[in-house]
Amino acid sequence: MIETPLAMLPLDRSSQEICDWFELYALSSEYHSANFAELARMWDKRRNSEDVDFEGSASTQEDFFLEEIYQTIRERMEFLKDCYPFRFSENDEELIYDKDDLNNGSVIYLFCLFLSNTNNDDIFDDASFFEINNKVRDLFQACATWAAAGEVEGHAYSFGFPRPDHSGFLVKLTAIYQHFSDGKVRNTPLPGSSVSPKDEEIDIIAWRPRQDNAAGTYYLLGQVASGHNWPDKSIMGTIDAFHETWFEIQPASKSISAMFIPFNIIPNRAETREDKISILTRKFGSIFYRYRIPFFAKRGLEISKTDRGLTIERTAEIDNIFGWVRGVIEKFRKACVYS
Repeated sequence: MIETPLAMLPLDRSSQEICDWFELYALSSEYHSANFAELARMWDKRRNSEDVDFEGSASTQEDFFLEEIYQTIRERMEFLKDCYPFRFSENDEELIYDKDDLNNGSVIYLFCLFLSNTNNDDIFDDASFFEINNKVRDLFQACATWAAAGEVEGHAYSFGFPRPDHSGFLVKLTAIYQHFSDGKVRNTPLPGSSVSPKDEEIDIIAWRPRQDNAAGTYYLLGQVASGHNWPDKSIMGTIDAFHETWFEIQPASKSISAMFIPFNIIPNRAETREDKISILTRKFGSIFYRYRIPFFAKRGLEISKTDRGLTIERTAEIDNIFGWVRGVIEKFRKACVYS
C-alpha cells in the first residue's frame, strides 16, 4: 500500500484525468509501476462506498472502465511514440514508468503532466511538494518554441514578454523580421499605439525557410497559455491588428495562428476528441496540447543540432526542464509512505 499526495481515484472525471492520476500513481510507487488490477479494486471499492456520478451508464461496468483506461493509454502511446515515458508490462497488467529510458520528449511530457495538474484537487490532495511559479511557466514557453520549430521545420523565436534576452519590443521584432525577409517593421510607431508594448499577445514567431528565401512560406504566430484560463485566450482576433499596427509593409506570407497548452483535450459527452479539436481550431487556430507538444518539441530540439543554420531559441533550457522534473519527482516520492 502507498500513502501519496494524490487524491482518491477520480472516478467521476474523464478517462484522460483518470489516466493522469494513474500515471502519477505509477511515478509515486515504490517500484515505479502501477497495477491495473489494483486500479480495478480501487474502482470497485469506491463505487460500492460512494454515490458517484459515473460518466455514462456503461462506465459502471468494471470491464468497460478498465478498457477505457487501457484505450486512452494506448492512444497516448500511439500519438507520442517514444515521447511517452510509460509502457505496459509484458503481460499488460502494469503501467511502468521508464525512468531509465527518458529523452527530451518524454521529460517534456512529464513537465506538462505536472504543469497541467497544479491546483487540480481532483488529482492532488496536497501539491505543496512542487511549485509552479512564473519561472516554471516561462520554461513552458521554451517548450512551445521548440514545438513550433518542430512543426514548421524551421526558425522559431520566443517573443513573449519578458524575453530572456531582455530585448525591447521593436528591437526584437525588427531583428526577427529582418531575418524572415518578409515584411518590414515600422521604424516609428503609429500615433496612438502603445508607448511600451510587451508582445502584443504574440509569444511565438516561427517559419519554414524557403529554398529561394522568398515569401509564401509556412508562417506561424502562437500564443502560450499554461494556466487553466487558457480557453479565454486567443490571438486569432489580434493578428491583423498586430500586422497593421507594427508593420510598414505587412508580410506577404499568410500566418497560421496557434495555441500552445500543456493540457489534454477532454471531449464532452457524446463528442470525440476530433470533434472537440475541430471546434477549438475555429477559435484558436492550430492546437498544440500534450499529445503534440512533447513530440514536436523533441523534433525541434533535434533539428536545432543539425547544420541547417536554423535559429531556434532557448534550446539550452532543456537542461532546466530535466532538473525541474527530476527534482519534483524526487520530492513527490519522498512525500509518499510505503507499507
